[in-house]
Amino acid sequence: MDPSRSVLIILTAATLASCPGVRELEPTPPERTDIAQIGRKVPPHEPLPGSQARTALLLTQAIPGLSAHVEVREYYVSQGRALTIVSPSEAVFEVRSGRFEISAPGVKGEHLAGISWSAVPGERVVVRTTSEMAILRAMYVVKD
Repeated sequence: MDPSRSVLIILTAATLASCPGVRELEPTPPERTDIAQIGRKVPPHEPLPGSQARTALLLTQAIPGLSAHVEVREYYVSQGRALTIVSPSEAVFEVRSGRFEISAPGVKGEHLAGISWSAVPGERVVVRTTSEMAILRAMYVVKD
C-alpha cells in the first residue's frame, strides 16, 4: 500500500473519531420571550377621485412653534396610468419604486426609484408609469 494513502486513511479516521456524536450536540435553546413585539399598522389605501391611482397617508407630524404639520403620503399608480397632482403646499416628491415618466418643473423624462424633486404650492406634477406599478411618495409641509 502506498505510504501517502495510508497517511490519508489514518488522518480521515482520526478526524471522524474526533467529531462529536449526535448525542453530544448542544440542545436548541427555547424561543426568546423578552423581545417586545412591534406591530405595524398598514394604512388604508384610498382611491383618488378622477384617477385610477390610490393613496395612503403614512404619517402626520406637528411642527411645534410653526403652526404647521408634515404630511407623508404615497401614491400607487398602476401600469400605463397617469396621475396629475397639484401641490397643495411646499412638497418634496420621491419615486419609491418602479419607473415614472415625469413632467414637473425642473424634472422631465423617465426616472427610476430614488429620484426626488421639490415643488411649490400650485405647481402641477404629472407622472405616468412605464413599469407594472410605481409608487410616488410626497412629503408636504401644510400650514394649519
